[in-house]
Amino acid sequence: MGIAVVYVLLGGLVGSLMGHLLAPLWTPLGRTLVFLGTPPVRVWSVNLGIVGFQVGAWLNVNVLGIVGLLAGLAWFQRRSAG
Repeated sequence: MGIAVVYVLLGGLVGSLMGHLLAPLWTPLGRTLVFLGTPPVRVWSVNLGIVGFQVGAWLNVNVLGIVGLLAGLAWFQRRSAG
C-alpha cells in the first residue's frame, strides 16, 4: 500500500509541474481545482523570545495534477498486476 502512495504522489507532482509549465500555452491546464492551507506568502510564526520558528504549508492541485494522480494509480495497478 505504501508503494501505491508513492506512485500516486509522484504522478501528482509530475502532473502539477507539467500543468504549471504548460499553463502559458493553454490556461485551463494550470487552473487550480483544489487549494488547501495557507498561501505561499503567509506562514504561521511562533516567537518564544529566545527561539522562533515559522511554518507554512499548502496544497495546490491543477487539472494536470489530477491527471497525474490518476496516471500514477493506473501505473501502480499495472505494475502490481504483472
